[in-house]
Amino acid sequence: MTKKSIFAASFIGVASVWLGGHFGPGFATGAFSAQYYERYGWIGLLMPLLAMLITGGVMFYMVEFARSKGTTNYRSFVQSAFGNEAFGKVMVVFYDILFIGTVIGAGGLAVAGEANILGKVYGLGFWTAAIPTIIVAALLCLYGSKLVARSSKYMMYAIVVIVLLIFVLSCASGKPDYAAAFAAPALEQNNTLLNAVWKAILYGCFQSTIAFNVMSVSDLLESRGETKKAVILGYIVTVILMIAIAATLFGYIPVNPDIVNLGKTPVPMMAVIMGLGMPWLTIIFVILMTFAVLTSAAGIANAGCVRFSKLFSFIKNVQLRRAVITAILLGIAAFGAWLDMEKLTKTVTTWIGYFGIVGLVIPAFTIVRAKLKKGE
Repeated sequence: MTKKSIFAASFIGVASVWLGGHFGPGFATGAFSAQYYERYGWIGLLMPLLAMLITGGVMFYMVEFARSKGTTNYRSFVQSAFGNEAFGKVMVVFYDILFIGTVIGAGGLAVAGEANILGKVYGLGFWTAAIPTIIVAALLCLYGSKLVARSSKYMMYAIVVIVLLIFVLSCASGKPDYAAAFAAPALEQNNTLLNAVWKAILYGCFQSTIAFNVMSVSDLLESRGETKKAVILGYIVTVILMIAIAATLFGYIPVNPDIVNLGKTPVPMMAVIMGLGMPWLTIIFVILMTFAVLTSAAGIANAGCVRFSKLFSFIKNVQLRRAVITAILLGIAAFGAWLDMEKLTKTVTTWIGYFGIVGLVIPAFTIVRAKLKKGE
């Protein structure tokens, strides 16, 4: 395989949809890191390794099953994996509720995060910032899974470069105090290894909902080997970025403990960047956030288009049908954005995590895994 063909491989595009769904503003702004990792001291820097093992396991079993059965629509996935009897019918409704909850939580964070950043940097009003974001995300999904995967792939490259650049410049500035950070007690009063592990597990269960997005582009994968490559690549890149963001914020806790207090600092990474006094880096971060929002919103919208296309089959033009579904879903996301970042990060995502344990994690590691092993 040539170098060119490696970078053109479809599994990279599919892995990028995972990263794009994950790397929304809750992740890119550092809000998730502040909520799930920073408060547990240095051990929290290692917890992304555990969290993404859970997400990656769910991703592999569900995406591979969807690929092998041609069930990019999670409704057809449920019917194939769980049957058409009572259990299967209940699971379809459960998945619909879980998916809409994800649109409100993850989609709301996408819109709210972008609006907060643009408002802070350029003084734009909420809807002035949100509407163009929604329009561009909608355009990305009009032409189906190939365009979503291709655009996510190129945005992934930019996201990786920008996050690592911010981490390096932050370290080089001398502003973070890592010696004090490692020596200081954890901010979390109930700081036990078990509690840190549970938080990581809950985060991994919440992020497992990204399987909806990735399943919707599973038709691009040609074999189980490609599914494995997509999941391994998604795991590696996501963990590297999560640890880079967590490590960036960790060094600032002794200098400014409020940097991980979402009530006072809703966008922790922006606080870091503005403290560096580099206006050009602020612009780059705005670009990063825009990429994060577009990949996250486009992935959610594409999954919804695949799921609800049959429901809107009375609209004969496929692109118009996708436009209508996307507008509805991103409208729901905009509704979620009315909740503040702290509520979305702490409350909505936590409940999605609990529902994800029941609806995604346990079934993926039991029922779906067993059927894949049997070749059913």
